[in-house]
Amino acid sequence: MKKFFSSDLLTATALTLLTLAAFLLQLGFFESLELKTYDLRSLLRQGTKPAEQVAIVAIDDDSISKIGRWPWPRTLIAQGITAIKNAEAKVVGLNILFTEPERNQGLIEIRQLKETIPPLIPKKNPKSVTETILTRLSEAEVRLDNDTKLQEALTAAGNVILPMYFSLGQSLGEEDPVLEQFTIVQLENPDDVMKYPVTEGSTPAVPLEIFSEASPGVGHVNLVPDRDGVVRSELPIMQFQGDYYLSFPIQVLRQFLNVPVEEVKLTLGKALAIGKATVPMDEEGRFLISYNGPAGTFPYYSFYDVINGKIDPAALKNKIVLLGHMATGIADLNVTPAGHNFPGVEITANIIQNILNQNFISRPIWAYKTELGAIVFIGLFIMLVLPRLKALLGALISFVLLAAMVAGGTYLFVSFGYWLKLFYPSFLLAAGYIIITSKRFLVTEKKKELVEASAIETNKMLGLSFQGQGMLDMAFDKFRKCPVDDQMKELLYNLALDFERKRQFNKAAAVYEHIIKVDPKYKGIDERIKQLKAASEGAVFGGSIGGKKGSAEGTVIMEGSGATAPTLGRYEIVKELGRGAMGTVYLGKDPKINRQVAIKTVRFDDDIDETSMKAAKERFFREAESAGGLNHPNIIKIYDAGEDNEVSYIAMELLDGEDLKKYADKANLLPIPTVIDYVIKMADALDYAHQQGVVHRDIKPANIMLLKDGSLRLTDFGIARITASSKTQTGTVLGTPSYMSPEQLSGKKVDGKSDLFSLGVVLYELLTGSKPFEGESIAELMFKIANEKQPDPKTKNPNIPDCAVKVIDKALDKNPEARYQRGSEIVKDLQECLKSLQG
Repeated sequence: MKKFFSSDLLTATALTLLTLAAFLLQLGFFESLELKTYDLRSLLRQGTKPAEQVAIVAIDDDSISKIGRWPWPRTLIAQGITAIKNAEAKVVGLNILFTEPERNQGLIEIRQLKETIPPLIPKKNPKSVTETILTRLSEAEVRLDNDTKLQEALTAAGNVILPMYFSLGQSLGEEDPVLEQFTIVQLENPDDVMKYPVTEGSTPAVPLEIFSEASPGVGHVNLVPDRDGVVRSELPIMQFQGDYYLSFPIQVLRQFLNVPVEEVKLTLGKALAIGKATVPMDEEGRFLISYNGPAGTFPYYSFYDVINGKIDPAALKNKIVLLGHMATGIADLNVTPAGHNFPGVEITANIIQNILNQNFISRPIWAYKTELGAIVFIGLFIMLVLPRLKALLGALISFVLLAAMVAGGTYLFVSFGYWLKLFYPSFLLAAGYIIITSKRFLVTEKKKELVEASAIETNKMLGLSFQGQGMLDMAFDKFRKCPVDDQMKELLYNLALDFERKRQFNKAAAVYEHIIKVDPKYKGIDERIKQLKAASEGAVFGGSIGGKKGSAEGTVIMEGSGATAPTLGRYEIVKELGRGAMGTVYLGKDPKINRQVAIKTVRFDDDIDETSMKAAKERFFREAESAGGLNHPNIIKIYDAGEDNEVSYIAMELLDGEDLKKYADKANLLPIPTVIDYVIKMADALDYAHQQGVVHRDIKPANIMLLKDGSLRLTDFGIARITASSKTQTGTVLGTPSYMSPEQLSGKKVDGKSDLFSLGVVLYELLTGSKPFEGESIAELMFKIANEKQPDPKTKNPNIPDCAVKVIDKALDKNPEARYQRGSEIVKDLQECLKSLQG
């Protein structure tokens, strides 16, 4: 009995039952892998010539660049529809949803004037004057009413199908019916509604009534991807409040075939009949899309070329013309078996071609039984036949069976569109062969390993005995006969340390090299080998590029040798870039990704107690983590923070440029529009940082970098607070007092409004060349900031616009609540100011 339960039969039976359970339950993991094989077969099925009846007019990047950014006025869409109509297209699918009236402020104003002007005209004025004014206003109203122009174009064409969209899921309550004139009325099997439920929608987004009334059909554009996010099927119908709505491609095709919506017949769980065309559906009301090829297979024509008459009308004559988005940023892109970033408008084209050519992928009625039979057959093979075959013959027969299943299933899929689930029997065969064959090998090898394990343990014990007696060479000789696992690596490492203690550096390096063959990064032995070899040649261990604060140089200690570059953490130090009160900045390189970085070391005073030092360092890493989470084009990027040999550091983006400090001098003032533009960018950056809960605390020109490419970076987030944490407080003003807010000077808790006060000081200084608050002593300066209003900046620079003065006054208000509350408010006011300056 014990032998039976350990046999190959039990293993194969368990594997077969597992595969059958996965097949019957349609487990997600197995289904996902089956869908991947479906996608591979779909690629082999491509290559059919695209339907000549379908063309695509694309709102592409070329059209956007020549006409202007999206959204366009609806008169342009009307112009495109008219151009397609003039080319005598048989049907137009406009895959752009207009659910709201176009917002036109001029049109709104004219309509208000038409209501308010007549009562204002004196009665003694001739009636003709009033009529003339109203006539002119009505004419202007017509010219500006783009929705009416689009409606007129739709009505004149008479063949434009429009889209609608549902939110997926059943309605939570009763909703008003919409567009019932376009719903299916001929349901062939009403008794099967519960048996074959289709996808339900809610809260429909429909075209404006003036547009839908001018259209012969409206269809939904919902695409429902499979569990892995790939669009493989179409929903020809969708249910809403008991009605069945046709999809957008079906409505386009119905119009092309001249089939009234009343004559469309629906048989739930089977098919949708559009005249002589039949659309097969599964029990969930879907059909699989057979993709003709990758994106770009169907003929495309640029919208710009169409409205400007640059294409031959014959290219669109008597065809289905699909008008939709293809431009970057506005296109509806999907993942499909034919490729990623597949435009929705071309998915519609593929669906239409499938129906026109009656070329479908389907699950034949015999598919389920065939797949189940294949699993049972393979299960019996691996249970009863494979264990009795020799290795070579078993591999050969298994390969032939696998190849036959894959080739047969692929042939049926490519040639006839029959989808059989090949993964389950293929998985069972491959897994059964691997497990049973591996089991045989492991049983044979286990006996061999028992013999070898005894010898390994003997060598290990002898090696430890020799090492304990100081016979290190003999110990290494025994250890080398053992496999280098985690335990042996530790034993060898300790042996190398014993060689080092005896100053036998070459032998220690030899032991480390034995470890490095298996684990090159074990305890940093690669660097240790270099040091040992240098030491054996007479070099001195250790070295530095400076000393700790308190030494003559006041910089950092880094272990290294003449053969290697000094490091701080994982970063290689290239050279010193500068130093200041807070610490030293180095040019560094991250060797993992070969990226140059700026490394700023942060100096903590040595005269504070251990508890305060620990709290300061914890605050340092919290602030660095917060700043590192910021991702804004005008904020310097923080890559890393750490501590090495008690030196705290931050690795950040390396900037190539200069700060704005020199432009705060009267001799070097920037143009006023440039200053306003720079402050807009900084206000936007601060608004983003404040929304992330990060306060800068030290806004000043020296912390704003102007790069050589013209972009700006705000630097040193949180550094003021970090360094302040290690300073003594008595008689010392921390930060940069000239830019500090009243509440920051008084030691109160500060928030983003304090940064905006500092930004107001920067704006004042860059416009005038002087600070708004100055004093001969810190006390006088603090008093002025807290109590006196800043001098009028126009007395220092008469060219400053009044709108900029208003921004300065509000930003520098002593009361934080009367000040700007968000950086976005400054952005808005300065943008309006900049527009007034630019005319």
